Amino acid sequence: MGCPTPEELVKEFQKRLIEWGRKNYVNWPWRRDRTPYRVLIAELLLKRTTRQAAAREYPKFLAKFPDIENIHKASFDEVREAFLPLGLYNQRAKQLKELAQVVVEKYGGKIPSDIETLKKLPGINDYIAGAVLSFGFGRLAPIPDANVLRIMARVTGFSRSSAGGRRKIYRVLERLVPKDRHVEFNYALLDLGGSACHYQWPKCKECPLRDFCVYGAEDEKRRGCLERRYQELARG
Repeated sequence: MGCPTPEELVKEFQKRLIEWGRKNYVNWPWRRDRTPYRVLIAELLLKRTTRQAAAREYPKFLAKFPDIENIHKASFDEVREAFLPLGLYNQRAKQLKELAQVVVEKYGGKIPSDIETLKKLPGINDYIAGAVLSFGFGRLAPIPDANVLRIMARVTGFSRSSAGGRRKIYRVLERLVPKDRHVEFNYALLDLGGSACHYQWPKCKECPLRDFCVYGAEDEKRRGCLERRYQELARG
């Protein structure tokens, strides 16, 4: 493959990732019957734990607390108890109780649907806000979790250790997320981080993005081409 234009790179990147995602899709319980609240709960359950453990507790948690109003009315100990099997129970319960109080008292029990307001809620970072928007509200948003940022750092060659590098990674990610298929794209990128683009042992030959990855480029000419293209995309 020759050196693609920025537009060609974006189009083919999206196509290959989404195709890979369809073939490797895992139907986790939080990927079904999505609502902003359900997505939010899933992300809090997934924090620093395995997806298998979160999958066991997710239905139980929703059965006990079907909406944000129930969280608000419950005692701290009741919420804390629901998090016991996952660890970090004090931290998770405190965060969720504070968040529920703000959502109920300030927003009438409705989770905000814009990125900046979401990020002002207690404990909501860029990643959770993006997940709630894309998966919960069906609105275009990147999902910059740790796995995704690691993938994008490898793909683009930008460093995650500097503020400037992180800003470039985020800008490129914004350019790559397709407007009409962002849910598929985001799920595929999240799944890729736990499989082919593993943090310790990346399996570059199995990666659908290998032709567009600075880290996996097989020669200097190709690497240089990709570095230039991602610099262009980062400039917007």
